[in-house]
Amino acid sequence: MTSLAKIQKNSEGINILKKKWVYKEHDENKVVSLCRQYNIPRLAAAALQNRINVLGRDFDKMRENLTDMLYDAGLLKDIDRAVARIKDAVANNEHITVYGDFDADGVTSTAILYMYLYDKGASVDYYIPDRVEEGYGINKDALDKIRNRGTKLIITVDTGVTAVDEVEYAQSIGMDVIVTDHHECKSSVPSCHAVVNPKREDCTYPFEELAGVGVVFKLIWALEGGNNISRLLDKYIGLVCLGTIADVAPLTGENRIFVSLGLKDFADSENEGIKALLDVTNLKGKKISAGHIGFIIAPRINAAGRLGSAYKSLELFLCNDRNRALEIAGELSEENKCRQNLEQQIFQEAVSVIEKNRLFDKKVIVVAARGWHHGVIGIVSSKITEKYYRPSVLISIEGEEGKGSGRSIHGFNLFEGLTYAGDCLTNFGGHSLAAGLSVKTENIKKFSEKINEYADKVLSQDDFVPTVYIDARLEKNDVTVENVEQLSLLEPYGMGNPLPVFSYDNAKITLITTLGEGKHLKIIAEKEGRRLEAIGFNMGELADYIKLGDIISIAGTLNVNLFGGVKKVQLMIKDIKKQAASR
Repeated sequence: MTSLAKIQKNSEGINILKKKWVYKEHDENKVVSLCRQYNIPRLAAAALQNRINVLGRDFDKMRENLTDMLYDAGLLKDIDRAVARIKDAVANNEHITVYGDFDADGVTSTAILYMYLYDKGASVDYYIPDRVEEGYGINKDALDKIRNRGTKLIITVDTGVTAVDEVEYAQSIGMDVIVTDHHECKSSVPSCHAVVNPKREDCTYPFEELAGVGVVFKLIWALEGGNNISRLLDKYIGLVCLGTIADVAPLTGENRIFVSLGLKDFADSENEGIKALLDVTNLKGKKISAGHIGFIIAPRINAAGRLGSAYKSLELFLCNDRNRALEIAGELSEENKCRQNLEQQIFQEAVSVIEKNRLFDKKVIVVAARGWHHGVIGIVSSKITEKYYRPSVLISIEGEEGKGSGRSIHGFNLFEGLTYAGDCLTNFGGHSLAAGLSVKTENIKKFSEKINEYADKVLSQDDFVPTVYIDARLEKNDVTVENVEQLSLLEPYGMGNPLPVFSYDNAKITLITTLGEGKHLKIIAEKEGRRLEAIGFNMGELADYIKLGDIISIAGTLNVNLFGGVKKVQLMIKDIKKQAASR
């Protein structure tokens, strides 16, 4: 069968990228056992068996008492030192500054730690660098400003673990530093009062994948002596949930617990900022999912930080005035529209450069230009990686320096790639799939060569074939509204716990059309008397390659569409395989 994946146009014309289908192995006897144990249909049981290792240490407890599944905060390296120093600062009325990052994880981290310390009577303020004027992370000019405000203790949130020189400078001008972070560590961490990061090599904390806001919540819990967890969750869980989802942290382990608890009460949050966001996005009164937060709410929080100052987003969560919160939420929605327009413009320019110079022939696409807003190049890099299925780094050049943001594919650790090319860079940091960097303009070409040299060592051509992982084949009796609705057992879905994917094999096309002025594809496929509607967003061009009567297999996710008061099952297409014509 021929795989018809998303069509891509380049200088050679139309190229249909093939996707590899991989069926996850599962034991039918265990599936039957799970059906009986949890009284769930076959579809949910098959997907559950494929995820049983990532959904928690004990699935029964995960369904009952989530709070009991949280690890003791005291297991984090250095957290005892951080707690002692913060309590001392509060007791002696020393001025504390919370130093955050400008994305949604950083903003929510800053908000909850500031609120907690303020409620404890601390002399506390906050500082978030301007993305345009200062760039990512701790900088010495900011430290001078903070010192002049009388700060004695800086607590970083969602940043700082790679800022060895800057932390040393902060201490040299009379400030103690506590670093809380979750990003990858370099060969050494800053030498300061405490570095709380589950990714430290010498940290034995059982779960390494906490978002920055998760680390901060653990710090707050430790400051409470490991007590009052219910009160802390009631006050902060909505923001912890938001920051965790927005940072695309794996929704497994403790992240899954935080998000599950947060989604449960998100619509009823007492935080005026969250309530205002639900209002302006027309989500008020709806059951909130991780998708709602990741694709609708989080981009509005990120918009302010991407285009300049994140203080507006932070003010939203600290605001106690309903009208002011609504005003800020409306402003963030407008900024998000500006961000989207700017992102589309840069994307088109980047694609033009890539096509003209055949950069898609390289294993890692590195493209640079002057005038690109470096607040949105990370999102554009993500779209470039999706389009060409290659790691990509976009660099915005200003004067003699470029600021870059990269995204990667499975099998290529971007942070390790940047480490390999580190002698070309002035700074870098991040994760395996997303990272940021600074580079002298004169070194951009050398950097591109060096990171591709690393890619040649670790990537093969097979790594550039997108893979669709399939949980199970759909059988005739699986495709019912009730069965699909029971897949909610496995929520929340996201990174590390993706929506289950199923295949509908050897079905006959009885209807094919396009929607949205040809942009989207709609198919009705029939098998054994059962008809299934399938929708392919941004797959309208595939209508030129399949026709009525074709026998196809479709891979996709299932949902229940409610229209005109009637529920029906839909398959959201990820790929289509067309059966070869008989000779």
